[in-house]
Amino acid sequence: MKTFFYLLTLFISLTAYSTDYGYLKKEDQVYFKNDSFEGSNKWERIDKNVKEINKLHGEIATLKADIAELKKEVEMLKNKK
Repeated sequence: MKTFFYLLTLFISLTAYSTDYGYLKKEDQVYFKNDSFEGSNKWERIDKNVKEINKLHGEIATLKADIAELKKEVEMLKNKK
């Protein structure tokens, strides 16, 4: 009976050790650190992600406006020729 519990405990500990609990790996997020071991809880880490995503959306909107302005300038230069 003791060996059964020993083997059961060993099996559970090995499966728990090999299970991926969703923690981010280094290659998953190279440019943005959102480590679950930095002391922040789940909601704080989600808030960090939301802030980062909102910042990226703002940068994308700015880049789209810049591209539209550059396209207009290129068209004006083409028309001058």
